[in-house]
Amino acid sequence: MALSGTLKDFGIADIFQLIGNQQKTGALVLKNGAEEVEIGFAEGNIVSATEKNRKSSRFLGAMLVRAALLTQPQLDDALSQQKRSLKRLGDILIDSGAVFESDLIQMARLQTTETAYRLFDWKSGTYEFNQREVDPGKHAFEPIRAEAILLEGFRRIDEWPAVQDALPVREATTRRLKSLDTFAEHDGAGVHGGARPSPRHEALFRLAEPDRSLQKIADLSRLGEFEALKVLHELVSWRYLELVPPARGGRAAIKELAAGGRALAQSGWLVRIAVGALCFALVFLGMRQLSAARDGLQPDAAPAAGRTAARQLLARAQLLRIEGALDVYKLEHGEYPATLQPLIDTQLLEPRDLSYPFREPYDYHRAAKGFALLPPLE
Repeated sequence: MALSGTLKDFGIADIFQLIGNQQKTGALVLKNGAEEVEIGFAEGNIVSATEKNRKSSRFLGAMLVRAALLTQPQLDDALSQQKRSLKRLGDILIDSGAVFESDLIQMARLQTTETAYRLFDWKSGTYEFNQREVDPGKHAFEPIRAEAILLEGFRRIDEWPAVQDALPVREATTRRLKSLDTFAEHDGAGVHGGARPSPRHEALFRLAEPDRSLQKIADLSRLGEFEALKVLHELVSWRYLELVPPARGGRAAIKELAAGGRALAQSGWLVRIAVGALCFALVFLGMRQLSAARDGLQPDAAPAAGRTAARQLLARAQLLRIEGALDVYKLEHGEYPATLQPLIDTQLLEPRDLSYPFREPYDYHRAAKGFALLPPLE
C-alpha cells in the first residue's frame, strides 16, 4: 500500500487510524519544513520513531543522563566506543553494565511516544507511507497500538494548554505543604472529579525535593514532560505542593536586570545591532546633507530613522523582561495582574521599566487565557 499526500487533506490521526486498522507494516515519513519524522509500523503497531534533525536533548543518551540512569562520563565513554566499533549505543551501554536493559527499553519507548505525540502539533506538512520490513531494534519495547497513541494524543491536545498555563516557568521549584498520608475524602472533593492520589502522584511527590525544578522532576519521573507536569499540577491544585519561583531566571533575574539599569537592553549583541543601525542611518543622513550643501540646497530636517530603529530593538528586550515578570507574578498569585502596576508594587520591575525606552507606557491587556503586551503608539 502506497499512501501519500498533505496533512491538510489527511491528518495525523486519520493516517495512524488507517494504518492501524489495516494492520500494515512499513515506514511512515512525515515532513514539515526542516522537520522530518519516520514512524515504523509492524502489523499496525508502532515500533519506532526517528527524527532526522533530532535535538540533542532528545537523544536517548541525553534522556538517560537526565533521568539519572546514566552519568555524563559513562555516556561520553560509550559514544567514543560507538565511533570505533559502530555498534548500537544501547548494546554498548548494556554490555558495559552502565544501564539495565529494562531501563533502556523504558526510555526508548518514552523517546518513541514523545516523538509521536509531538506530531499532533503539526498543522501542515506531507506524509508518505511505504510497505516494507521494519527493524525495531535488538532491545525493542513492546509494540504500541496506534489507537493508544491516538487517544493519548487527543488527550494531550485537550489538557496540555491548561497545564502549561498553570506551570509557565519550568525552572520553578516546589515546597511540600503536607504529606500524602494526610489525604482525606474531603481533600479531593470537587477537585478533578474527586480523584484520589495515585501511585504516580506518590512517585512525583517523592521526587519533588526543595531544590529540584519542575523540569528536573519531570526528567527523573521517566513519564514524559506532559504526564509529569500534569501530575505536579494536580498536586499543586490539591495543596500538597506549592510552587516556588526560581531564584534565577525568574524574580531574581528580573530584579537584577531592573537594578542594573536595563542591563539586557543596553548591552550585548542587541545594542550593538542597534548602534550599528543608528550609525548607518547617521552616516547616510550626513552624506545627504553634504550633498545638499554642495549643491546649494537646503538640507532636509534629519529624520529619526536611526533613533527609531535603535529604540525598537531595545524595546524587544524590554518586552521580554516584562513578559518574564508577568509569568513570575502569575506563578505567585495564580493569575496575571489586571494592570502592570502590581509588577512595581511587588518589586518585580521598577517604574521606568513600564515605558522604557519610550515616553508612554506599554499597552497591556489581560485576557481570559493570557495577556497582550504591545509597545505604545508614538
